[in-house]
Formats: sequence, C-alpha cells, structure tokens
Amino acid sequence: MASESTNKGWINTWEEGRSPWHRPQVHPMLEKYLDKVIAGRHSCRIFFPLCGKAVDMKWLADKGHTVVGVELSGKGIKEFFQEQNVEYDVSPVENLPDAELYKSKDGKILIYKADLFAVSRDVLGTFGGMWDRGSLVAIDKEDRERYVNLMASLMAPDCNYLLSTFDYDMAVMKGPPHCIPDSEVRRLYADHVNIEILDTRDCLTDRWRDRGHKWMTQSTSLITHK
Repeated sequence: MASESTNKGWINTWEEGRSPWHRPQVHPMLEKYLDKVIAGRHSCRIFFPLCGKAVDMKWLADKGHTVVGVELSGKGIKEFFQEQNVEYDVSPVENLPDAELYKSKDGKILIYKADLFAVSRDVLGTFGGMWDRGSLVAIDKEDRERYVNLMASLMAPDCNYLLSTFDYDMAVMKGPPHCIPDSEVRRLYADHVNIEILDTRDCLTDRWRDRGHKWMTQSTSLITHK
C-alpha cells in the first residue's frame, strides 16, 4: 500500500464488505508468542500497522496493554469499535489534516485513520511491542524499504516486534498478501535489527488451493534492536 490507486482499492474493499484477511479469533501466533512480545512487562504499548478491525487489539487491551493502530478505512475502524462494544471518541490529528484519531473511552485503544506513510514517530511515539500480521505483506514491493525504515523508527529500545509473512510460488499469484520469504525478511531488516525466525508452518487452505496454490507457508519472526 502507498500509491493513490492502492489506497483507493483498499478503501473500496472495505466499503464493499470484502475483508477475507480478517480473523474473528485472536491469531494463534500472537497467542503462542505473546510472552516474547511482552517480555514480562505488565503494561506495554503495542503497535498494529494496517490494523483493520483485528480482534487482537481488544484482546491485548483487556490484558492491560495500550494498543495503537493505523488504518486507512474509516469503515473498518468503526466496525471494530461496534463489534467489540467499545465506546470511543473521534478527534482531529494535529498536522495531519486528513487524519482522525479514534480513541476508546478508557484510553487503551487508539486507532489513527490515516495513510500509514503519513504518520511518523512524532505523531505516534515509540512502542515496546509490535504485531505485524497483515501489513508488510500488503505493502507494495517498491515501498518495502520505506516501510521498514518507518517501523524501525517506531521501535523503542526494548521493543519486541512480531512479524508474520507468507512464502508461496509467485508464478501462481502476485499478492496481496505478497510473498515475502525469510530471505527477503533478512534482506529488508538485517541492517536495522536482529531477526529470529520463531516458527514456519504449512498454511495452505482450500481458499488458496482454489487459486491454484500447491504449497504455502507462514513464518513468524521476532525482531529486536541490535
């Protein structure tokens, strides 16, 4: 994501009620590796890039953490708060004329309606944790380096960044979700941070078989400062 046409397509997808990437349950890799993200901290500030209406945000907020998301679709944001029965306020964002901040009444969940590349450390601050489940894999290939630079700038010194990526035969599909093998993760991030591949597993389902895939794997990586 980043180009005007890509952003428009993303918004249209939400407006048309098509969000096949949305999971109604907490993601199993976040559940499995939450301790590595939290690292014993009772309250952590966690970033969700391109958050959509991920139920993981409410799950983490209920555990006492503060969640900050960025999402381009206002419809997706409103659906999150409505479906999770969370009351919220909406306010403008200083120096971002087209952006809005949706904030839960208890202050535990903040979602910026904005282009991800329009926000910065000055707007968002830094984070002790990140959960990147459908963001990097949605970004246009030509914007990946810019994306990685943004994410690195948002990492606090003690940040634990959990990243989920896919690998598959690119002759079958161009994405999104884009194919980002472990070698590409290392190429993108190695100059900035440490990378540990925590988990790689088969994730081929009927949805992907119907699109011609013979194999597909999902990797979960932990990214920390050097």
